[in-house]
Amino acid sequence: MLIRTLFYPMMKNLRENISGKSRKAILPLAFMTISLVPYSGGTSLPVPSAVMITKTLNNKKHKVRLFTASDYKTLLFTVDGVEGKYYTLFVFDLDGKLIMQSVIRNRETGILPEISTGAYLYEVLVDDTKVENGQLKVK
Repeated sequence: MLIRTLFYPMMKNLRENISGKSRKAILPLAFMTISLVPYSGGTSLPVPSAVMITKTLNNKKHKVRLFTASDYKTLLFTVDGVEGKYYTLFVFDLDGKLIMQSVIRNRETGILPEISTGAYLYEVLVDDTKVENGQLKVK
């Protein structure tokens, strides 16, 4: 109901807000601030966690990608490298303890579900050769 209350007048007057030359709509401020409105009993909207990746070794022959899935909790790992090779991702805590690992083939995607908030070190190896390493920060 809140969305309808905010957007109905905007949609009704949209023609008045369109510039004649550029044909671009000038949207009211209510459209941009809708995400700030609390929901379900006054609690604020959930903020997705973020993963920051700092690479210290990067290999151009093996393009490693670490990124989050749409749920912002699952870490995905893929490599575009040498055909037929197996790539292993190791994730360590800052004390050097192995937290998780994933083995994939070239152009496959590995899934690391629900990595906890914190700082981690990672390494990617192919045939016992390090092709990438760096730091992960999960907020």
